[in-house]
Amino acid sequence: MDEPTPADLKARFPGFAAVADAVVQSALDEAALQAGADWAGEADIRLGRQLLAAHILTLDGQGSGAEAAAAAAGGFRRMRSGALELERAADAGPGALDSTGYGRRFLELMRRNVPAVTVV
Repeated sequence: MDEPTPADLKARFPGFAAVADAVVQSALDEAALQAGADWAGEADIRLGRQLLAAHILTLDGQGSGAEAAAAAAGGFRRMRSGALELERAADAGPGALDSTGYGRRFLELMRRNVPAVTVV
Protein backbone atom coordinates (compact mmCIF):
# COMPACT_ATOMS: atom_id res chain seq x y z
CA MET A 1 0.00 0.00 0.00
CA ASP A 2 1.28 3.44 -0.80
CA GLU A 3 1.21 5.67 2.26
CA PRO A 4 -0.76 8.92 2.21
CA THR A 5 1.41 11.98 1.60
CA PRO A 6 1.10 15.53 2.89
CA ALA A 7 -0.32 16.49 -0.52
CA ASP A 8 -3.00 13.77 -0.16
CA LEU A 9 -4.02 15.04 3.28
CA LYS A 10 -4.10 18.66 2.13
CA ALA A 11 -6.22 17.76 -0.90
CA ARG A 12 -8.73 15.88 1.25
CA PHE A 13 -8.73 18.43 4.10
CA PRO A 14 -7.95 21.88 2.62
CA GLY A 15 -7.90 23.48 6.05
CA PHE A 16 -4.35 22.16 6.39
CA ALA A 17 -3.07 23.60 3.08
CA ALA A 18 -0.90 26.21 4.82
CA VAL A 19 0.69 23.72 7.24
CA ALA A 20 4.29 22.82 6.40
CA ASP A 21 4.71 19.44 4.69
CA ALA A 22 7.19 18.31 7.35
CA VAL A 23 4.61 18.93 10.09
CA VAL A 24 1.92 17.06 8.15
CA GLN A 25 4.33 14.19 7.44
CA SER A 26 5.14 13.93 11.14
CA ALA A 27 1.42 13.60 11.95
CA LEU A 28 1.00 11.00 9.18
CA ASP A 29 3.94 9.02 10.58
CA GLU A 30 2.40 9.11 14.05
CA ALA A 31 -0.96 8.05 12.66
CA ALA A 32 0.62 5.10 10.82
CA LEU A 33 1.74 3.69 14.17
CA GLN A 34 -1.85 3.47 15.37
CA ALA A 35 -4.15 3.23 12.39
CA GLY A 36 -5.00 0.48 10.05
CA ALA A 37 -2.16 -2.05 10.13
CA ASP A 38 -4.65 -4.91 10.46
CA TRP A 39 -7.64 -3.32 8.74
CA ALA A 40 -9.22 -5.08 5.79
CA GLY A 41 -9.21 -2.50 3.01
CA GLU A 42 -6.50 -0.20 1.74
CA ALA A 43 -9.00 2.62 1.19
CA ASP A 44 -10.00 2.50 4.87
CA ILE A 45 -6.35 2.37 5.96
CA ARG A 46 -5.48 5.47 3.91
CA LEU A 47 -8.56 7.35 5.11
CA GLY A 48 -7.98 6.28 8.72
CA ARG A 49 -4.40 7.52 8.69
CA GLN A 50 -5.45 10.83 7.14
CA LEU A 51 -8.26 11.31 9.67
CA LEU A 52 -6.01 10.48 12.61
CA ALA A 53 -3.27 12.77 11.29
CA ALA A 54 -5.82 15.58 10.85
CA HIS A 55 -6.99 14.96 14.43
CA ILE A 56 -3.39 15.19 15.69
CA LEU A 57 -2.74 18.37 13.70
CA THR A 58 -5.94 19.93 15.01
CA LEU A 59 -5.03 19.19 18.63
CA ASP A 60 -1.64 20.77 17.93
CA GLY A 61 -3.42 23.96 16.80
CA GLN A 62 -2.47 23.49 13.14
CA GLY A 63 -4.84 24.27 10.29
CA SER A 64 -7.43 26.94 9.66
CA GLY A 65 -10.50 25.34 11.24
CA ALA A 66 -12.33 26.52 14.35
CA GLU A 67 -11.27 23.41 16.29
CA ALA A 68 -7.59 24.10 15.54
CA ALA A 69 -8.01 27.74 16.57
CA ALA A 70 -9.61 26.66 19.84
CA ALA A 71 -6.77 24.19 20.51
CA ALA A 72 -4.19 26.87 19.74
CA ALA A 73 -5.95 29.20 22.19
CA GLY A 74 -5.63 26.68 24.99
CA GLY A 75 -8.72 24.59 24.39
CA PHE A 76 -11.33 27.30 24.65
CA ARG A 77 -14.62 26.58 22.96
CA ARG A 78 -15.84 30.16 23.11
CA MET A 79 -13.90 33.38 23.53
CA ARG A 80 -15.05 36.97 23.42
CA SER A 81 -12.95 40.10 23.68
CA GLY A 82 -15.41 42.84 24.66
CA ALA A 83 -16.25 42.34 28.35
CA LEU A 84 -14.06 39.21 28.22
CA GLU A 85 -16.08 35.99 28.13
CA LEU A 86 -14.16 32.70 28.10
CA GLU A 87 -15.51 29.18 28.16
CA ARG A 88 -13.17 26.23 28.24
CA ALA A 89 -14.23 23.13 26.36
CA ALA A 90 -14.99 20.08 28.46
CA ASP A 91 -11.75 18.26 29.22
CA ALA A 92 -11.91 14.99 27.34
CA GLY A 93 -8.32 14.12 28.18
CA PRO A 94 -5.23 14.57 26.07
CA GLY A 95 -5.66 13.32 22.54
CA ALA A 96 -9.21 12.05 23.13
CA LEU A 97 -10.57 11.04 19.75
CA ASP A 98 -13.98 12.49 20.46
CA SER A 99 -12.49 15.96 20.92
CA THR A 100 -12.36 16.74 17.16
CA GLY A 101 -14.57 16.03 14.18
CA TYR A 102 -11.67 14.18 12.54
CA GLY A 103 -11.23 12.00 15.63
CA ARG A 104 -14.94 11.16 15.74
CA ARG A 105 -14.86 10.13 12.08
CA PHE A 106 -11.74 8.04 12.77
CA LEU A 107 -13.53 6.29 15.65
CA GLU A 108 -16.41 5.35 13.34
CA LEU A 109 -13.98 3.96 10.78
CA MET A 110 -12.01 2.09 13.45
CA ARG A 111 -15.16 0.49 14.86
CA ARG A 112 -16.00 -0.77 11.40
CA ASN A 113 -12.55 -2.31 10.94
CA VAL A 114 -11.58 -3.56 14.40
CA PRO A 115 -13.88 -6.19 15.87
CA ALA A 116 -14.87 -5.93 19.49
CA VAL A 117 -13.04 -8.34 21.76
CA THR A 118 -14.88 -10.48 24.26
CA VAL A 119 -13.05 -12.00 27.19
CA VAL A 120 -14.64 -15.01 28.84
